[in-house]
Amino acid sequence: MKKIKIALTGNPNSGKTTLFNNLTGTRQHVGNYPGVTVEKKEGIITYQEYQIRVIDLPGTYSLSAYSEDEVVARDVIINEKPDIIVNVVDSTNLERNLYFVTQLMELGRPIILAMNMADIVDKQGGIINYLLLSKILGVKIVPTVGNKNKGTQKILDTIIELKEKQNQDIPVMIDYGNEIQDEITKIENIIKKDSELNEKYPSRWLAVKLLENDKKVDQLIKESSQMNALSKQRENSRHHLKTHFGDEPEVMIADRRYGFVSGVCNQVLETPKGNKFSITDKIDKIVLNRILGLPIFALVMYGIFKFTFTYSEPVVGWFEQIFKWLGGIASSAIPEGLLQSFVVDGLIGGLGGVLGFFPLIMFMFFAIAFFEDTGYMARAVFIMDRIMTKFGLHGKSFLPLMLATNGCAVPAIMATRTIENKRDRMVTMLVTPFMICGAKVPIFALFIAAFFAAKNAANFMFLMYVLSIVIAFGSSLLLKKTVFKGEPSYLVMELPPYRIPTIKGLLLKMWERGWLYLKKAGTIVLLISVIMWIGFTFPQIDQNNDNLGILSAEEMGALQIENSYAGKLGHFIEPLVKPIGQDWRGGIALLSGIAAKEVVISTFGTIYSMGEVDIDEPVSLKEALQNDPVWNPLKAFSFMLFCLIYIPCFVTVAVFYRESGNSLKWTSVLLFGTTLLAWLLSFITYQIGGLIT
Repeated sequence: MKKIKIALTGNPNSGKTTLFNNLTGTRQHVGNYPGVTVEKKEGIITYQEYQIRVIDLPGTYSLSAYSEDEVVARDVIINEKPDIIVNVVDSTNLERNLYFVTQLMELGRPIILAMNMADIVDKQGGIINYLLLSKILGVKIVPTVGNKNKGTQKILDTIIELKEKQNQDIPVMIDYGNEIQDEITKIENIIKKDSELNEKYPSRWLAVKLLENDKKVDQLIKESSQMNALSKQRENSRHHLKTHFGDEPEVMIADRRYGFVSGVCNQVLETPKGNKFSITDKIDKIVLNRILGLPIFALVMYGIFKFTFTYSEPVVGWFEQIFKWLGGIASSAIPEGLLQSFVVDGLIGGLGGVLGFFPLIMFMFFAIAFFEDTGYMARAVFIMDRIMTKFGLHGKSFLPLMLATNGCAVPAIMATRTIENKRDRMVTMLVTPFMICGAKVPIFALFIAAFFAAKNAANFMFLMYVLSIVIAFGSSLLLKKTVFKGEPSYLVMELPPYRIPTIKGLLLKMWERGWLYLKKAGTIVLLISVIMWIGFTFPQIDQNNDNLGILSAEEMGALQIENSYAGKLGHFIEPLVKPIGQDWRGGIALLSGIAAKEVVISTFGTIYSMGEVDIDEPVSLKEALQNDPVWNPLKAFSFMLFCLIYIPCFVTVAVFYRESGNSLKWTSVLLFGTTLLAWLLSFITYQIGGLIT
């Protein structure tokens, strides 16, 4: 079967992800690019006689790479040499999107422009002459409506057409004017003397990048036999142009590109006459209102929690019953002994507590994906920027914080790479772990369900989110007033038009995030659950010891746990956690949570499954907690508060260490600072709460 490699690229918010989902559907997988932690999405399509491999690149505005996302996007396009570049263009913002297209054109590769959101242009009364645009740029053009899956097959047909024409359709080259073009030619002629360099990179693109003084490109010519000649010619050319124009060459080149784009738009784009406000403008007048913006944002977040708890509750109940049933079946089928304990207590008891909340996680992912795909979450960044600046946080800090919320702190910390100022970035990295990641949600959901009325579940979850924001913002203010003094830089961003999400896109995004949760449960959580079972099972007490007297099975189970390795460790650290309302069981659960926060639940699942509480038949972990007289709402809240703040999982710590420049100093601050703060706030809460109650 013939093969084609496609690079799918475009500006952020252009609808690239929707098109990728339309093209590949469930035939996609997610990983990381070699050597970096940027997410890599690929999909395989079988169409006609071809197997088409689609590489979904991170969204970028430019091939002048500054962030790691932009570096990855450029490196794939340049180094992997895809057969065809499919560039997704937001048709409602044609001029801004075409600037990126002009840079792609310099690569001399076949390009297809997927003119997305073509229906919105029509509704706004605009007209784009696609035929003329195609002739001017020398690229293929396919109008698409991503959220309605229109134009997808036409893109596939165009890919096949271009491939079978042996890539004869090459984009036009921008005319930068005689002065600039002469200098580009001088550099290009030197590049062509190095056959290896000329074969590896497009000579014109490389010449333009060198003239722009792109520091990343310097690394590409280090091994070139013409490196000295190229460096000398670049300096001469830059000096000549700066003397001639009175400005830096990169500024002049950008001006020429914008001029080219402006001229193209004047020829192919007919805009509606009069001041016709779009639906997006009308909605933004309310959503971005200085007075209404923040309450609306709070209402949206509360709505997400209300939706999650209301509609996931029956499904969570079904999952609890399934694991109770599995526990009963395993207990009946497997003879009493270590094997039964391993399966019932270690596997089903440990994993059951974590997987029991999988439906809740999925409902929450679905709700968040809805607001992301509508375009509202971009407005949330804009709304929160005004507040975050007052607390010493950069506007872009909201993106990592939002990514950590119900997601994971690992990609959130990596997302701080978009913050140029190192001081602002370090502050954001330090406070990001305070946000409620997807691993903390099951802990809070369990204790809220066990100790607080169902009608108040959303209220308590919303309270935990408010506390996470207050703690994160308060910590950032303290950091910026002390060790990271300085004014934060300002946020500049675009707001995409509002769109109606597709059910397919929402379900794919929900499943993609949910699958990561399942994989974590099936690997890290399973491993730690087994380790905790071993810790609670050994050394085994002698049940024939006359000194024990006659004990029930439940009493024997409780005695076994207390005298196990894990039990002894729990008793050793109990003095540290007793002031915050916890006994040795809570202490060992918190200790195990350093591996992964979900393990807190699996540890409790193992403890209660092994007979810590006197029960007559299998019960869910929620019921076991409710039946345990040691627990009460105040202790539950103190425990949740500690889990919210203390040391993040070891994967997050490892990523923080690397992203901080391998700084032991700041990694130690993360480890001990968060834990100390967690203990102090939990101590105050429990002690004052105890006095009041």
